[in-house]
Amino acid sequence: MLRLPVLITAILAIAPAALAQAAPSDPFALSPTSLAPMTEIPRTPDGKPDFQGVVWATNYFPVFELSPMSADLVVPEDEARRIVDTIFAGMAGFLEKSIDPEAHVIMGETDGLPIVRGERRTRLIVVPANGKLPLTDQARQLAKDTETMDGEKDNYEQRPSSERCLVVSGVPPIHAVISYNRQRIIQTPTHVVIHNENGDEARIIPFAETFDAPGPTSWYGDSIARWEGDTLVIKTTRTPEIERVRGLMTKFVMNPDAVITERYTRLSTDELLYQFTIEDPWAYSEPWIAEFSFKAATTGMFPSPCHEHNYSLPNILRGQRVADAEAAAN
Repeated sequence: MLRLPVLITAILAIAPAALAQAAPSDPFALSPTSLAPMTEIPRTPDGKPDFQGVVWATNYFPVFELSPMSADLVVPEDEARRIVDTIFAGMAGFLEKSIDPEAHVIMGETDGLPIVRGERRTRLIVVPANGKLPLTDQARQLAKDTETMDGEKDNYEQRPSSERCLVVSGVPPIHAVISYNRQRIIQTPTHVVIHNENGDEARIIPFAETFDAPGPTSWYGDSIARWEGDTLVIKTTRTPEIERVRGLMTKFVMNPDAVITERYTRLSTDELLYQFTIEDPWAYSEPWIAEFSFKAATTGMFPSPCHEHNYSLPNILRGQRVADAEAAAN
């Protein structure tokens, strides 16, 4: 069966927009590309920027890196709509029949391409400037091997964690949201909590200069937080080995010793910029950076239904047993 990432790659390859020459990479300090916080920032009693009291939401169409649809990072609204419509039209039938009968509806109701400061972005990756993952040869091969779901995945413990509803969108970095995702932040002088609606996941992160000694592995890795001016910075490492290859439309590699640096900056009363930097010399020839914005939601958060309605896993395993029986009979 044709897998979703393979299908999307084919759709992008035949897209009508010509691929223009991307801008050459240039030296870039590992700091946000779009930071210019609001003049009057709400602050906590201890003087730190206050991200609380708002449900931050995103509902973008998950285009991760540069594609043949457009070489420009920022496009006008009509071009952004055309890009989303072209990709969606090519994958809607496959999603409905082969992934989930509701998947095409969910993806069709997104708000379109990501937005930062009112600009439509054709991709999340902003560094390198060419918009492509700087994968090493060994990481590229690992991602390719995983893209078609090859390998031993014959029991529930070998299936992806999101498929098992163990983690959904709380694991860092946040990168591929295909449905409305709400998030809220809780702050104290000693800790920050990132609470995601999808999966009802809460990361409880201490403000600290160094990581504690290694302990039991968490699905979210080990994280510590600090402030850089008015930007909340969260550094994470020791992510699970089983979550080594990530991504929906684009596969990327996240080794357990990789360093993930997330940055949250409040740009206005209703926009929160989220940016992450990945540093992993085994997988990437240079660090890379991606970003998008959360917007203030008009609703609260809702209970996550993943576990209660997760019929996919038993069906996946049952389907493989049928395939095994048919292969044995032939």
